[in-house]
Amino acid sequence: MAKKIHYTQLDSPWGSLFLAGTDRGICACRFMNGKDEAGPIAAVMKKNSEALIKEDRVPLTPAVELLRRYFSGEPERFLYPLDLQGSTFQIRTWSALSDIPLGRIVTYGQIADRIGSPRAARAVGQACGSNQVVLFVPCHRVVAAHGKLGGFGGGLQLKKALLRHEGFFSFQRSAVSDQK
Repeated sequence: MAKKIHYTQLDSPWGSLFLAGTDRGICACRFMNGKDEAGPIAAVMKKNSEALIKEDRVPLTPAVELLRRYFSGEPERFLYPLDLQGSTFQIRTWSALSDIPLGRIVTYGQIADRIGSPRAARAVGQACGSNQVVLFVPCHRVVAAHGKLGGFGGGLQLKKALLRHEGFFSFQRSAVSDQK
């Protein structure tokens, strides 16, 4: 029996969001940035070529409600089942990203240290760029050395907006979390 993937699109304060999930959990959450849904669907299909993909919001209702609470400003930790597909390194990186609390930032180097690969800051950045479940795996909370924003698939304006929404207002080095 083929894997089933349900998807929907919802509005956020920063534009349309594409959301997809399997029986195991969320497998895609991407800002559309003015694109039609064909792009995110193609990305999901590329990783799940045998899957039956269907537009259906009902199976995603709990995740949609979690996102709506987050959009409305309720402090929200995205504790929700995920169906992540990636290399062992990417999965370790995404797991570490999921532990970054709301309103805090860390550097790519700090994440590299946390996952036991202290020289892999650049690879951490690449794993962030491969993250298909933004917000659920908060790659926007990771910055470059010295507190510079670094990159973000949705663009730096969106990254700044998300951090401001989460109560983080300063992008200076002193604001980078020293959490372990």
